[in-house]
Amino acid sequence: MIEQWQPASSQTGTPDSDTLQQLLAALPTAQEATVINSDQLDARALKTVQSWIKLDEAAWQAALTAMDTDQLLPLAAFFASAEQQLEGWHCGSSNPAIWIFRYLKKQGTPASKEQVRAIKALTDNRYIPHGSAL
Repeated sequence: MIEQWQPASSQTGTPDSDTLQQLLAALPTAQEATVINSDQLDARALKTVQSWIKLDEAAWQAALTAMDTDQLLPLAAFFASAEQQLEGWHCGSSNPAIWIFRYLKKQGTPASKEQVRAIKALTDNRYIPHGSAL
């Protein structure tokens, strides 16, 4: 009997705050989250996080809830920068930065206009910060 080939899943579970915090800790400062040197980051953590970039908003909620609010904007900046600077990180309307902005708004602590402008300047993704219109 011939078996049907199934490609390996590119999604390895759901986002967890521990891996995201490990990623943020590897970035020297929040300002440097905009310049990504993948050689300085844990390759396994980076690969894991990359597998999450196409997940929907619901998949991100638990991880975002577990993180401190002041960690979320540097994380959004990382995802916006990663999409521009790292190969294979293009995610368009499913960029986790969008889920972060929405989460902050739901929590009553939306990003300021200056913060949004700064993160939008890191990417040419037209969906950041609000996502697709539909």
